[in-house]
Amino acid sequence: MKKDDALDKLDRAGFAINDLNSKAWNTALNPTSHGWASSILSMATIPVLSAASIGHLVSSAVVKQIDSRTFERITEFPSDKDKPKP
Repeated sequence: MKKDDALDKLDRAGFAINDLNSKAWNTALNPTSHGWASSILSMATIPVLSAASIGHLVSSAVVKQIDSRTFERITEFPSDKDKPKP
């Protein structure tokens, strides 16, 4: 996998996580317009989305620090499927 492709996928994942996080906060803080059940469920998802956001932040930082050639070498290790059978 190319480093630029990985960074693009990470950016799209970050946008999705942030979008879900803002929707969860909006639903949690407006129970009269979204309903109490949805509001309580959204409150429960906020810690999960926060953890996902931190995980995304760390993975993005790691990928950005790795050299492109090293990144491609690491992500293109041969899988067990590619190995010849004895």
